[in-house]
Amino acid sequence: MTPVTAGLAVGTMPGVLLDTNVYRSMPEARFTALSEAERRRQVAQYAEPFSLQELLAHLADPRDPEFAWCRQAVVRVYRRVSGEGRPCGIIRDTESRLAEAITGKGLEKHDAYTEQLCIMLERVARTPLDQPLSKEETIRLPAIAEHVAAVEAGFADSLRRMQQTIDGILGEDGPEERRQTRRNAMATHASEERRMMIAEGLLRFVCGEAGLALSEPLPVELVARVRTGAAAGIEFEAQLLRRAAFDGANVDAPRIRNLRWDQRIAYNIGWTIGPRPLWLVTDDGAFAEVARATGPRGPRAHGGGVRAVARRGAGHVGTLVGAGGRTGRPFAFQPAAGRSA
Repeated sequence: MTPVTAGLAVGTMPGVLLDTNVYRSMPEARFTALSEAERRRQVAQYAEPFSLQELLAHLADPRDPEFAWCRQAVVRVYRRVSGEGRPCGIIRDTESRLAEAITGKGLEKHDAYTEQLCIMLERVARTPLDQPLSKEETIRLPAIAEHVAAVEAGFADSLRRMQQTIDGILGEDGPEERRQTRRNAMATHASEERRMMIAEGLLRFVCGEAGLALSEPLPVELVARVRTGAAAGIEFEAQLLRRAAFDGANVDAPRIRNLRWDQRIAYNIGWTIGPRPLWLVTDDGAFAEVARATGPRGPRAHGGGVRAVARRGAGHVGTLVGAGGRTGRPFAFQPAAGRSA
């Protein structure tokens, strides 16, 4: 992985990620024009493993109502991120990059999984759309779908337990006390203290995935660095927890379960890869809300209601990383047709 830097070279174009829905729903003429404009301007065309995973999960069963749309979207991912002699590819997932930022070492299992996603990307995309996917091409798709379903189910269960806890507390009070308790809880949830707690949980998760022990209580300085470096993802999680706790969100609804992946994708906001800031192109207002909440720069218009969420400012991840690239891993994986990028 190329070290994350604190500055931005003069004239450097960004690395651009497209949200899952852009691959799925943008009209073909607009998608082609966007991709060609990126190449002319020497933008690095990257794709997010979590977005690709979402699409591949729908291809495990041809009876899935989203099968046709997602298969076409996978072809678009392949067209956009494979090629010779230009910056493109599937970047490492945010959990692996965050682990490297915190510990100096990425998550090998995550990187191996991303490589498997690249293999499936190529196999699916190179099969003509008028032909069924062969068993050899799709052998890993059921495992991807099961993994996605298991993570989403665990996420929904955690939100449900939180809702039940809050309902139990509020149910013990009278009407006025209930309103005051709710106001107090909402104020606590909106506080910086709550976001520091999320940062602590994130630090424990990443170090647990990396097999590293942490001293307790957690070092305040380290938690603060995680809070700064992962600000967008932390803000996204705080806002989705608010929706579940106080806005009556149905945790069994697919759009709510899908927020687990959006939250992981949100960590890219404010980050750089090498000298390139990462931009996320999306039509999802939740990402723009996070960008506004975490920094002075608002979303950059990208036409037709699609937003390119800009970085939070140079240097935020640079302050978190000691020395990058210790794992020797590439920062962008390539399908076989474009490994030289």
